[in-house]
Amino acid sequence: MTKRGKILRDTSAGPGLVWVDQQQYPFSMGAIWKSGVPPTAGMTVDVEFGSDGGLVGITQITESQIAKEQAEAVMNAAREKGGAAVSGAVAKFGLPLLVATGLLVVGWFFLSAVSVSAVFGKMSFTFWQVLGFLNADNALEVVMQGRGGPSAGLYGFVAIAALAGPFVRFFWKDARAHLGGLLPLIFMVVVGLMVRSSLHGMMGAGAAEGPFAEMQKQAQDEMMKAISVGFGTYLSALVSLYLAAISAKQFLVAKAVDSDVLSKRNQAAA
Repeated sequence: MTKRGKILRDTSAGPGLVWVDQQQYPFSMGAIWKSGVPPTAGMTVDVEFGSDGGLVGITQITESQIAKEQAEAVMNAAREKGGAAVSGAVAKFGLPLLVATGLLVVGWFFLSAVSVSAVFGKMSFTFWQVLGFLNADNALEVVMQGRGGPSAGLYGFVAIAALAGPFVRFFWKDARAHLGGLLPLIFMVVVGLMVRSSLHGMMGAGAAEGPFAEMQKQAQDEMMKAISVGFGTYLSALVSLYLAAISAKQFLVAKAVDSDVLSKRNQAAA
C-alpha cells in the first residue's frame, strides 16, 4: 500500500523522519530510500508500506509531478462544477430551450448571415456584423471594412435582450412573460426590414427619370444579385420560429389556466 507523505527530517545526522497520515515513521537510507537524490526536509514523497505495516520504500515526488497532479485536481474540480452548473441549467430551463438558444447564438455570432460578391472577392458577414452595418454612419464603409466592422452599439444591446427573451418566463410569473420567446423572431424581422431599407438608400432613394431610369434599374438589379442570404440567417430564422411557436403555445395555455382559476374564484365568491 502506497501513501503520500512528507519528509520531516533528513538522514544527514541519523535516521530520518517521514510524516504520513498524522504519524511519524523513522527511516534510514539503505534499501528504504528509492530515489537517486538524498531526502531533504519538506520533500514530498510516496511511502510504501508492507503487509505488516512497516516501511518498504520511500520515493521522491518531483515538483513537475506535483504541479501536474495539482493541475489535474483543478481541472477535475472545474469539470465537476461545470457539470453541476449544466445539470442545474437543464433542470431549470429544459434541454430544448438551451439547445435552441445555443443554435441561435451560433447562427447570429459565427455563421454567415449575408454574403456580398464584389470585384475584389466575396465578403461574408455574420448577423452581429450586420448590426454593426446598421449602427454605422456610413454603411458603404462597413462593407469595405469586411470583418473588421464597427461595434453593433445599441443594436447589439437589443440583440442580447432578444436572446434573453425566452428565459423571461422563468423569472416573471405572468402569462405575458411567455411572449418573450417572440423577441428573437421580431428582432430578426425588424433588422431584415432595416437592412432592406438601408440597401435601397445606398442604391438611391428616388427613381431616376428619363434616359437614366433604365440604367439605375439595371444597377439596382445587379447589386441585389450580388447579395445572398447565408446559412446563418436560415438557421436563425428556423430557431426563432421554433421559439416563437413554443412561446405562443405556452402563453395560450397560461392564459387558459389563469382564466380557469379566475372563474373558480368568482364561483366560490358567489
